[in-house]
Amino acid sequence: MTISIARTMSCLLFLSALFTLAMALTAPQARAQTFEHCPATVPMLPAAVLSEKVLDDVCIPDGFTGLPIEFFDDYSWRAFIGLVWPAKVGERGVPDASAELSEKGRPVVFETFKSDWEIFQPQGAAPSAWQAVGGENPCKVANLTSDDLVLAAFSKFNNLGQAGFGPRLVGPLVAQNRTYVRFQTAFNKIEFEQIDQGKLYLRDNLKGTMTFQPGAIDIKAAWIDMKDIAHSERFYTREAYLLDLETETCSKAKVGLVGLHIVQKTPSRPQWIWSSFEQVDNILEDRSLSPATFHAGDATPMPDENPYSFPPPVQVPAAFNVDRLKPVHASTAKTNEIYRKMLADAGVPWQFYKLVVTQWPIPIGDPAADGKPNKTFPGSGSSQTAFANLTMETFDQKTIIKGCMNCHNVTRDTTDFLWSLNTRAFPSLQAITARAAMSDKAVTKLSLPNVRLKNWAQVQPASEAFQLPEKQLSEFEALKELMESTQPEE
Repeated sequence: MTISIARTMSCLLFLSALFTLAMALTAPQARAQTFEHCPATVPMLPAAVLSEKVLDDVCIPDGFTGLPIEFFDDYSWRAFIGLVWPAKVGERGVPDASAELSEKGRPVVFETFKSDWEIFQPQGAAPSAWQAVGGENPCKVANLTSDDLVLAAFSKFNNLGQAGFGPRLVGPLVAQNRTYVRFQTAFNKIEFEQIDQGKLYLRDNLKGTMTFQPGAIDIKAAWIDMKDIAHSERFYTREAYLLDLETETCSKAKVGLVGLHIVQKTPSRPQWIWSSFEQVDNILEDRSLSPATFHAGDATPMPDENPYSFPPPVQVPAAFNVDRLKPVHASTAKTNEIYRKMLADAGVPWQFYKLVVTQWPIPIGDPAADGKPNKTFPGSGSSQTAFANLTMETFDQKTIIKGCMNCHNVTRDTTDFLWSLNTRAFPSLQAITARAAMSDKAVTKLSLPNVRLKNWAQVQPASEAFQLPEKQLSEFEALKELMESTQPEE
């Protein structure tokens, strides 16, 4: 029998093409997290659920006219549980619906989000694709994967300073075990891809017109080194790369989660919904265990302001006591009890975390509304209860003017409330400020607490292509006015 080689090759090529197509169709695709929609008829009381699905919006019954704090706090707990659910293997930002919440040995969903250092690369280099961990990393560790947690920054101290009111970092928080709190910022797939596709990691592309899509989520997490922590079983713990400030090298250490901000843009709340959680043993409160993470258990009050400035000392200084200056809202505490009991029944360390506050915009579905205190809850006239996370905003507890939404409102037009994008886009505001400070030109000075900034639009030499967009300059002038008008509430 005669066999045609050409015909055989044609068949082989056809089969190869079919095989390639089949592999493409069956290969894991990079997916965004699945959201759960509100039911057609929302019950008059929220029904607590332990689910891997984050709600796509707060669910409030039609015709409800009271304070909807129970519905917003239920939304926050649903977001929290969805983001601490075990992540699907090989898929960043996606929960494993087949896993139990109690499953150990793999990262949780928010840990697989795109870290800020992955997005804001040195010299404005483009970030790697969503699934990849590419480019440079602060620890210079080879072969990192999305399962790894790097608690370090390209600038030595940048993940140690707490966020100040506006674009600056302020002093660190020192735990009672005499270690610094380390901060992590990360973004879900929806938010990352909009930054990536618009090249918003470059300051030239921040034109003051961008708006994130509903479903965008970013988180800020506070972690501590777990050495000498008495009740480690009450923390969510894992290994992470930590930077040694003396040797400037990284090594793995056991860390524990002490605080988590979750910020989500929703269809009905385009100014985002702001949810903040803490570990229950941060200070000595009801049902916490001694020794507390940030309180020595003595009568020494918390200082009025941070005794340590930024950048912090290389040698970790003595800890100071942290107090909660305003109580958690009674309704929030009630919702906490419901969810913490369910989590205790599930046997997971998340039972030892609590919601401190949900802050939301009062206008519904109004993109033109700002995030000032007269349009938020907590807000003007409703700031008698907690609105600050002790691990991230330790010294911003007294006045709602320093609350999350009002602070982020300053960058609303340029970066849709996202300070990390405004400050970290290349060139960073730190670099611009440093260049302004070294300039010998006669410029208008813009004074902020602990830092002197100048009119950047007049500082850049004419030969340089980059200019700070005028919109951002006006925002920081507005920030100055806000800070000067700030008066502590009685």
